[in-house]
Amino acid sequence: MSLLDIFSLETIEEGAPMVGLIIVLIMTFVQISPIKLNPWDRVFKWIGGKLNADIKKDLDSFKKELDEHIRVSNLKDLRDTRMHILEFCNSCMNGQRHTKEQFDFMITQCDEYEQYIEKNKIKNGVITSAINEIRRRYDEAIHNNYF
Repeated sequence: MSLLDIFSLETIEEGAPMVGLIIVLIMTFVQISPIKLNPWDRVFKWIGGKLNADIKKDLDSFKKELDEHIRVSNLKDLRDTRMHILEFCNSCMNGQRHTKEQFDFMITQCDEYEQYIEKNKIKNGVITSAINEIRRRYDEAIHNNYF
């Protein structure tokens, strides 16, 4: 049986399953170089998209919630750091002595806070004065050997 016989109208009517099988086989082996077209890729991608639509929607929703959680957490951390800097400056101004390690830690906190503020273009406000005071007292303590 030749290809013409296979695709003749009588054969198609009688052997529709055979024609379907041949089309499936042709789709399986078709690959045009250099494009490398494989019809099954499109079929499976479409089927996968339909099967996973709900999961994709849930993941998108989860990602939005996670992004919001991270944003809120970062703001809380920023506020906490700001509060610690202000409290440390206040304790220095009230005459409380601090160790070199406490000052070193607080200077590191100040640096990180300033970098975050600069990176995110947030207004700094009053804390700039507190950071400058902490650094001034640290320099004074180093110069006068208070530690």
